[in-house]
Amino acid sequence: MRAGNVHLQPFHRVLSASLSRRFPEAIAEAGDTVGLTIDTLRDVERGASALVLLCVDLTEQVLSEAASARAHFVVTYSPMPHSPFTTLSTDDVLGRIVLGCAKHQIAVHSVHSACDAASGGVNAWLARSLARGVVRPIVKHPKVADAGQGRVLECDEATPISTVVERLKALLGVRFLRLALAAVVAPEALAKAQEFLTVKTVAVQVGEGATLLRGWTGDLLITSEMSHADVVAANAQNVNVILTGQSTIERAYLQYLRQELESEFADSDWNVLFKCSTDCNPLSVV
Repeated sequence: MRAGNVHLQPFHRVLSASLSRRFPEAIAEAGDTVGLTIDTLRDVERGASALVLLCVDLTEQVLSEAASARAHFVVTYSPMPHSPFTTLSTDDVLGRIVLGCAKHQIAVHSVHSACDAASGGVNAWLARSLARGVVRPIVKHPKVADAGQGRVLECDEATPISTVVERLKALLGVRFLRLALAAVVAPEALAKAQEFLTVKTVAVQVGEGATLLRGWTGDLLITSEMSHADVVAANAQNVNVILTGQSTIERAYLQYLRQELESEFADSDWNVLFKCSTDCNPLSVV
């Protein structure tokens, strides 16, 4: 779909409408802050350049990056503002960020749980990228077709866990993942066991997957975080578990989303540059 608009809407409205088509607010979790959460009075003339910054968390550092680059728009995965407020003050970080966006005339659109549930969102992207097969929501949305919580991948053929691990590392751009095999394996035999054990049914859930994935009976769970007790319980049901770490999947997905938006706006009324922010996971493996 061409990103131009016969009604001559301003750039930030056209981009926000595009994001809402991809990630409808109607499929977000109740009470979640999604959509165009911070508007702007600054317009971008047709034919002019526009800079869009994509990030997981709109922190003060990301705001500084956006302001220095004179960005017009920020697409944030996490909600911003993430909670209701009655006053705007520079005494707290939320107020400083919202007021900073207003000062620099930067519009903000949050995708969060709408992106999690969408047919082209983060869970569906990861499931489709792991292996060929049929992908469906773990819990279907009651009204929107192909939307829903999490994703299940039914692989066309049995796939070694070692292959899934290597594909996942490449997709996420990480060197390490946490793996809990359902089988009892000596540490020195772990690499061989990953080649020997195969999976056909894989569940994917970004964020903390305990609530949605608890009790699920398939071959492999992939999620950001789970408690020790939930990992042990999954293994007891003969389910293998891979934990990627918080926000790792989302950051990789934003690279994919950037390319998708670049293609959509390549023939638009503006010269749009989409760039992923330099923000990173606050936790490091040391």
